Amino acid sequence: MTPIRQGLVSLVVASYNHAGFLVRRMDSLIAQTYPDTEILVIDDCSPDNSVEVLRGYETQPKVKLVVREKNGGWVAVSNQGVDLSSGEFVLFANCDDDCDPSMVARLVDAMRRHPSAGIAFCRSLMVDEEDRVLGDDFAIREAAFKKRCARDTLLTGAEASRFLLHSCVIPNLSAALIRRECFAEVGFLSQDYRVCCDWDLFFRIAARYDIAYVAEPLNRFRQHRKTIRSVTKDKVVYEEYFRLLLGQIGRLDLSPMERARFRTHVMYLWAVHLSSPSLNGIFNLPYHFGRVLSLDPLALVFVIPGGVLRAGELAVKVFNKLIFSLKRRASQ
Repeated sequence: MTPIRQGLVSLVVASYNHAGFLVRRMDSLIAQTYPDTEILVIDDCSPDNSVEVLRGYETQPKVKLVVREKNGGWVAVSNQGVDLSSGEFVLFANCDDDCDPSMVARLVDAMRRHPSAGIAFCRSLMVDEEDRVLGDDFAIREAAFKKRCARDTLLTGAEASRFLLHSCVIPNLSAALIRRECFAEVGFLSQDYRVCCDWDLFFRIAARYDIAYVAEPLNRFRQHRKTIRSVTKDKVVYEEYFRLLLGQIGRLDLSPMERARFRTHVMYLWAVHLSSPSLNGIFNLPYHFGRVLSLDPLALVFVIPGGVLRAGELAVKVFNKLIFSLKRRASQ
């Protein structure tokens, strides 16, 4: 890696086949109120006109464009960006997202106020392809996270790890500012994961650092049919969930009650997949059973309580639909 320049924020844009979103992405980075940034854009052999769009930004003094001759994939390209970066801080600015002009400044301020933090992240608004707001990621968090993070705060690494075991509370890398020293301490994004590489990195950083949280939704997390999660088969996605989460349950310093609770939650996630209308969960059952058995045989004890949680959730949905239908008929 290149030498670190204190105060500089390196904004790493791994570009691939999202030309339609690049103007919003690049304009939002150039508009940042934080003055000391470099924007490292690496195009990974995009088949669309992404490079043509990006060439229009080469005259910007903060922008450095690298056009790869061979496709390497998102993880390799993002890690290349870290290698090329000079900043004290790194932010992976996904090429299909965008952000508020104050986001980097707010995240840097959180890092300055909390020197023990390896990551500072903010809330994200989920937006569609037309920039319509679909929701706020905070709304879907567990009650304990909502209570703890109702305002700007610092999570200890242990707290953050427990929240991460329940869900990826940093749902979008574009919302997370990372101290560059973290990569030297815990390693880069792992090629062992296709979907969960960021989640895995967050766990590794939380094992050594605290995590700062900014409660304002300053990032815009794009939802569309060509995200990595959307185009990756459920068989792979859930295998990565099991491998990552069951591995962390075995690795972290948890009480027996916590281990039981988190194993139940992982089995609940499996039950969600099994109850999918697509029936993919049923088709993938033998493979996923074998993976869980090899990763954490004790987790299979919690299949029934996990399934009960899912059944209760589905029952509530059916009940609510019934009540809504009855109310609508009564009003007619």
